[in-house]
Order: sequence, then structure tokens, then C-alpha cells
Amino acid sequence: MTCLHAGVQEIAEPEAASIVHGEVGIAVANQYITRGFVVQDDGTSFQPHLDLSVTFFDGDGFFNSASAFIGLWSAIGSTPYESVGRDGSRHTEFDYGLGVSISFAERWMISSYYNRWTSPAGAYNDGHWINATLEFDDHGLFPATFSLEPFLQIAHEFGSDLAPGLSFEPGIRPNVTFFPESDSPVNAGLLVMAGLGRGYFGVDYGYFAIGPQMSVPLGFIDPSAGSWTVYAECLYYDFGKITTAENGQDHTWLISIKLAVAF
Repeated sequence: MTCLHAGVQEIAEPEAASIVHGEVGIAVANQYITRGFVVQDDGTSFQPHLDLSVTFFDGDGFFNSASAFIGLWSAIGSTPYESVGRDGSRHTEFDYGLGVSISFAERWMISSYYNRWTSPAGAYNDGHWINATLEFDDHGLFPATFSLEPFLQIAHEFGSDLAPGLSFEPGIRPNVTFFPESDSPVNAGLLVMAGLGRGYFGVDYGYFAIGPQMSVPLGFIDPSAGSWTVYAECLYYDFGKITTAENGQDHTWLISIKLAVAF
């Protein structure tokens, strides 16, 4: 910004961008599903989360940015976890972990996250996993606000008798943003993804998921209170042989609404 003072042109120093970012929110879902396995489908699942990240590199070369982040996540059921949980406990799962992400070649990002989980309800043993996600930012390559948002997730579970080994989850999310110039642009998309992996699912095919997703930022809220956004999705899951046997069904629907604030 340029300003004039006493007849002399002065260049004001730009405000330094914060290197610390975060998000806190809660999702409300009809069940808790992870990588095609239905963990809890009785009652409603409340899933609060907290993510914090620190950007330690921001440049214009081949590598564009790098950051480290930590995350906390829980699944709390409206009813106690079925039979194996402690009497009256509704805290199905608590996860915590840390990771790094690197953006490169302007449109690519790779991230990795190490996660440990526990079950305060005593529903199952503790465990941990590590994943890597590769994403391609195709915004601006198509007309108007359309994009595909392709991605590939690879995860390896440790300490799990149910599904050890590698899983591969390729997917795309074709989407378009309506009213992009408004304070509350509406982004509507269709998530399409699959779960594959002989070691993880026992067979190559674990699940297929498809369904609409929508997000709306709440632009009427003062920015000093953070950036508020509402998310909603309705996903149809088709299960493979192993997941069908474990879930007791060959398909299901996941419906969730999430409210989050970024700061």
C-alpha cells in the first residue's frame, strides 16, 4: 500500500502473513466409517477435531511451500459402544498425530501423517497408521470454476488384526463453485473414490464410495472470529468381500454435516 505524508511518498510495510494456522470443528454423522469398515453404526456419531499447522517454508522455486501439522480427532456416539465397550462409555475413539506437507511444481502437493488411535470406551485395542496423500490442483485449467481435484491416498496400518498392510484410495472430486464473487460461494461436488489393497483388505477390492458433497463459507460472520464453513455430504458405500463380512452388510449410506472455523 502506498501513502503520502508531508509531501514525501512512503511505502508502508506489508502485513506479515501468519505462519500458524488452525481449524476446529465438529461433524455429525449417522455412523462412523473408516476406509470402508463400519466402526459404529448405532445412533449418531459426533466427531470433533482440532488441526494446527506451521508453515516453515514459502518460496517461488520448484518447491513452493512446506508445513508441519498436528491433529486431534474423536468419535463420540450418542449411544454406548456395543457390548465390548465399558459400561456407559460413548467415547468410541480418540486419535492424535503429526505430519508434514510439501507443495511443489505450482500445482502438486504431497503430505504424510502419522496417527495413533485409542478407544476410551475399551471397544478395541490401540493402534497406529501412517499415510501419504498426493494431490493435483487443477483449479483454473477448466472453464469457469470447474475442477476435478484428483488424489491418491496410501496408508499402512500397524497393530491392527482386522486390516494390516497397505491400502490405496484413488479418487476424484469433480466440482463447481456457484456465486464465486459473493461472500458465501457454494461449492458443489461429487466424490468418487475406491479402497484397494491386497494386504489391507485381504482381497484387491475393499470398497467403492460415491456421493455429493457441498460446502458453504459463512461470509456474514466477522472475519475477526475466523473463517466459518458448513460442509455436508451423502455417500453411498459398496463393500467388497472382506468388508462385507466384517460390516455385516454389502452396502450402506454415510450422511454427515460439519461446522468448522479456520484461524
